[in-house]
Amino acid sequence: MLRKYHLYAVGICAAIALGAAGCSAGVNAETMADSSVTAEANKEETTMNDTTVVESVTGAIESMEESQPEIPQSIRIYGPVTKMEDGRLSIDNQSGMSTSGEIILNVADDMTYILDAMTGLPVALEDVKDGDTIYAYIGPAMTMSLPPMTNAVMIFTNLPADAKAPDYVEVKSMVTDAATSKSVLTATDGTEFTLAEDCNIFPYLTRNIVTLDDLTQGKKCVVWSDDENTASKIMLFAE
Repeated sequence: MLRKYHLYAVGICAAIALGAAGCSAGVNAETMADSSVTAEANKEETTMNDTTVVESVTGAIESMEESQPEIPQSIRIYGPVTKMEDGRLSIDNQSGMSTSGEIILNVADDMTYILDAMTGLPVALEDVKDGDTIYAYIGPAMTMSLPPMTNAVMIFTNLPADAKAPDYVEVKSMVTDAATSKSVLTATDGTEFTLAEDCNIFPYLTRNIVTLDDLTQGKKCVVWSDDENTASKIMLFAE
């Protein structure tokens, strides 16, 4: 009887042990399944976060440096002029460039050339007459005052009514075609001048001998040309 009872007790304990093991295995299996799902979700989220979307772009791409407009060093205006008591000039700008109407021009010996438009020789400020039409090259900077004020770097006066005003330019390049011997001067503003075969090249106020080879990049000069921009003479500045 005692042996039976003992065997019965052992059986009950074994059943309890097996039941506990089964529950533990079930919990572990469920935990492993949940971990697998969580890991898969994290992997998918990481993949989505790490994915870089690249949008294709067609057409030419320009750098910011190339797309910036070039600021002109000087602008040419023209119109009748009036002398002011303080030595400045008041011009009624009729060129369509810069500000229309009255502009005050600052003039100084160390800053401004005043030249005869036909010969290129210097003209004194006091010889500029009220009502004369002048061509003035001004800097890009201008005050916001009324009337606006700016600095004049070059003034051409004494220009006949039927004559074309000369151009004050900075040389960008001078190219001579070996086959045709035709020479073309290109200014920094893009204007091209074809030199006539007998084009006279001479220096400003010196007796130095200058040639095509002296018309190098950065040099400044006055160019007299016809309506087709064929240059008949060029005056070169030493600076």
